[in-house]
Amino acid sequence: MRVLVTRPEPASARTAAELERRGHEAVLLPLMQAVQQPEALASPPAPDTAALAVTSAEAMRVLETVPGDARAPFQSLPLFAVGRATARAAREAGFGDVSVADGDGHSLAELLIVNSGQNPGASIIYLTGTPRSPDFEAKMREAGRSMDVRECYLMVPSTYSDAAVIEKLTPMPDAILVYSSETARRLGDLHDRTAECLDWPRTRFLCLSEKIARALPADFQARSQWPMEPREDLLLLLL
Repeated sequence: MRVLVTRPEPASARTAAELERRGHEAVLLPLMQAVQQPEALASPPAPDTAALAVTSAEAMRVLETVPGDARAPFQSLPLFAVGRATARAAREAGFGDVSVADGDGHSLAELLIVNSGQNPGASIIYLTGTPRSPDFEAKMREAGRSMDVRECYLMVPSTYSDAAVIEKLTPMPDAILVYSSETARRLGDLHDRTAECLDWPRTRFLCLSEKIARALPADFQARSQWPMEPREDLLLLLL
C-alpha cells in the first residue's frame, strides 16, 4: 500500500522505515515541525521535585542539547513517559528509572498519581511543547498535584506549496497516518487547497486515537480508524 506519513522528523523517517520493512510504500510529508526552546530547561528542578513527566520524545531531544552539568539534575529523577516511544527516547537520553503509561495523558496522570500517593505534595516537572492536549494537566490539577511546566519546544506548521503537495500525493495514498489533532486539522486545509486535483475520497485516515479522528474534517471521519490503544505498532496493523 502507498502510505502517507504526516508526523514530524525524525519520527517520520523511523515510521517510513518500518512501513517499508512491512512491504508498504512510504511517502513523507511532515505537517508540523519542532522549534526547540532549551532555555526552558536552564533552571534545575526544585529540591522537592519527585518526578519528571514527558508526553513526547521531542522533549528528550531538547534535553540532550543542554550541557551535561545542567542535564544531570533532570536525569536523576524518576521519569514517567506517556508511551513506549517516549520511554525509549528517555532511556536513550540517559534516564535509568523510566515508567510507561498507556499512550495518553489520562493514563500518564493516573500512573503518576498512584506512584506519588505517599507524597502528594511533591512537585512534578512536566517537559512539554505547545500546542498540546490539556488532558494530562487537567487530570493532575483535579488530583491537586503541583507541577512545574517547562515548555521546551514549539510545534509549528510545515509550509508546502500546492504544487509540492499535489506532487507528493500523486497518486493518492491508500492511507494517511495521523498522529495528532493539530495534524488532523491541517489535513482539512490541504484538502481545501487541492480537492480539485487529488482523489481524496479514495484514501483512509488511520489515526493514533479516536480523539485525533474527531479532529478530522467531518467528511474524513467516516473513513477513519484508530487502534484500541494509542500505540504505533497497533496503528500500523490497521493497514
